[in-house]
Amino acid sequence: MLAILAFMFAASFAALAFVDDGDTAPPEDDTPPPPPETAALPEPEPEPEPEPEPDAAPAPLFTLQTDPVTGDTDVTVAPEADGRLMAFFAEAEFIPGNEGVSGGDYYGLTLVLVPEGVDFEEAANSFDWQSFLAANRDAGITLDRADYFAAIGVELVQHWDLGEDGNTNPVAGTFSGDYNQIRFDDRTLLPEITANRDIAWFELTNNEALLGLMFGNVVASQQVVGPEAFFDFQTTVETYAFQTAAGAPSGGEENWEDRVFLSPNDGEVIMGSEFADVILHPPGDTTSVTIIGGAGEDKIFAGLNDTIITDDDSDRDIIYVDTPASFAQIYDEVPVIQAGPEDVIEIDPADSLVIGYAIDRGAGVTDYLYHIVHAPDGFAAPNTVLGSGDSPMSLEEFYLAAGIQLMAVGHLGSLDQSDPANPVNTRIAPPAFDGPALGFQLAQLTGDIISADTVFTTAAAINPVA
Repeated sequence: MLAILAFMFAASFAALAFVDDGDTAPPEDDTPPPPPETAALPEPEPEPEPEPEPDAAPAPLFTLQTDPVTGDTDVTVAPEADGRLMAFFAEAEFIPGNEGVSGGDYYGLTLVLVPEGVDFEEAANSFDWQSFLAANRDAGITLDRADYFAAIGVELVQHWDLGEDGNTNPVAGTFSGDYNQIRFDDRTLLPEITANRDIAWFELTNNEALLGLMFGNVVASQQVVGPEAFFDFQTTVETYAFQTAAGAPSGGEENWEDRVFLSPNDGEVIMGSEFADVILHPPGDTTSVTIIGGAGEDKIFAGLNDTIITDDDSDRDIIYVDTPASFAQIYDEVPVIQAGPEDVIEIDPADSLVIGYAIDRGAGVTDYLYHIVHAPDGFAAPNTVLGSGDSPMSLEEFYLAAGIQLMAVGHLGSLDQSDPANPVNTRIAPPAFDGPALGFQLAQLTGDIISADTVFTTAAAINPVA
């Protein structure tokens, strides 16, 4: 019986095993399994805050344009700039040598932009300059000219040094007489100044430079019509009579002196006396005059456009030559000298040179002359300035390219062989030259043309007669 029950239980269990799964299993889940877990991505870093742009440089209140040849200056004040243009001319006394035996004057012009409502003189004269200078000195600050004007709220536009004039004695501390004084005058004509605003012109009434007056709180000026009122380039003619024990006016101590001031016009002739003269036509004055020494031992200072004639007597005259007082490199306006072999040309600047030329003018005519030049960088031979393929250039162009400044021209006559049977020879011996530190050069030219093949020959002297 137990066996039958066991069989029936096993059969029932087997029947359950063969029941259809579709009738009993739960439905399948069609959702795809989740992906495997991955590491979380980092959060993006925030964009950095943009750095503020640096402040743009303020627009300039004015701009300057200066002609490199003439020195002429044009000032353009910005439309938004507040202020007016004021120009102050200064004539300042100074002692170039020992006090009592020398004296001179310095000249300068200062152009400033002064804000509206600012009284320039009041601002300069009420400022505490001592504290200002001490504070900058303690801070180790080196001030330039513009800083002094900025301290009182004024913009420096430009400053021009316009040279000096005066005299010294050849022996320090000893007065050797007016005739023997050493004169100097390198005053420079003010270049033309133009602007897009009116310029008010003032002349300082104290005999001191503008900065010196500012530091002393004593600036005082008077308005003038324009810059033409600043310089009066008067020519001085000083006549000295000398006497010996016998009373003859030759050598010995000065007996008397007469001084005449002239304001010559173009083309005028300034004539020396029968005695010793000192004639000074300011080099910076472009007035064209002819100066004839006359009798006696004369001293003549050559200026722009002057013709100097000292071969009219047999006395020893001295002609002083210096660099032209001008912003430009002048060629056509230098003095022309006609001196005799007994005369002396004193050449002032260092690095000076005398060049003798034999110039073939064609048709059998050869001119002889000399140039006194200033060559601060030394004399450059044509083949160092021009290449073999370069076109020839004029003497003026050559000097400009070589950094040479012409100071004076001397004529030594000519040789005219246009009629071989009757040659005309007007050649003369040259004067003596004192001070050509770079010596002498000789050149032969066709016309005044320089090429790379032009040869300059070092010489001991300039003598077309030899």
